[in-house]
Amino acid sequence: MHRFTKLKQNKIRWIGLLFFCFGLIMLRPAMTPAATFAVRISPPNFEINAQPGEIVRNVITIQNKDIETGIYHIRTADWEFNENNGVVIHRPDQPLAPGSCRPWTRLERRRLELAPNRVKHYRFEVHVPEDVQDGACKFAIVVSPAPETVDSVKIGNLDMPILGSIAVIVYVTVGDARPDLVLKAVKKIDQDGEPLPLLSLHNRGNAHARPFGGVAVEDATGKKADLIVVPFPILPGETRDIRLTAKPELSGIEKMSELTFPISLEGRIEWDGGNIEINTVIE
Repeated sequence: MHRFTKLKQNKIRWIGLLFFCFGLIMLRPAMTPAATFAVRISPPNFEINAQPGEIVRNVITIQNKDIETGIYHIRTADWEFNENNGVVIHRPDQPLAPGSCRPWTRLERRRLELAPNRVKHYRFEVHVPEDVQDGACKFAIVVSPAPETVDSVKIGNLDMPILGSIAVIVYVTVGDARPDLVLKAVKKIDQDGEPLPLLSLHNRGNAHARPFGGVAVEDATGKKADLIVVPFPILPGETRDIRLTAKPELSGIEKMSELTFPISLEGRIEWDGGNIEINTVIE
């Protein structure tokens, strides 16, 4: 029987989402060494639901944390996940990517100046075409320093610019599109000498999924613990390995190396519109 109460599942979901957001922020530098690009931007991502023909409006908060006036360029971009689950932003000269909805996007302005410690509530819109089919698309809004403000560092005889940018990731789900996850495998890898249990999930739906939840664990010695799912997004058609992690405040253990494999797993993985029961063993 699944050991988590509804209250505990909700707590796990919120902690997991905070864990993911922190990890995503760490993937993209919030501050660069350049003196003129100390910027704080929130939120790090948007998950938008829209109907064909609808215009969806949202606001990004941009704050200049520098002691000088900041001048920024703002553009849309396509992006993808790399093999390490990092976000790779496409260059401006690359063609439109499959599944992009950049053509639907309207930005408030392409160039922005902010005095020190000032905040701008920057607006953008997504204009969904009336004849579009149910499905999902994505894009990013990239904030970078204006070229004339970029500092450089001397490397040999070359002056190398110190470049930086921040990308706000946007997912758009149109109409009745839904994710549909299936469990492909449960496995373990070793990462820096630490055992790392993974759930291999495939999204056969037509919208992205962000799994959350937890599982109860019992190891070979009878030791018990609770693990949570790191809620990393899974795009339509993707198969992705999702980590199970120990959080001391919930798990009863500090790290996975405290468990002796094989371990048995029992619990439920959920996402918007569905769930998977987990009852298996990892050798």
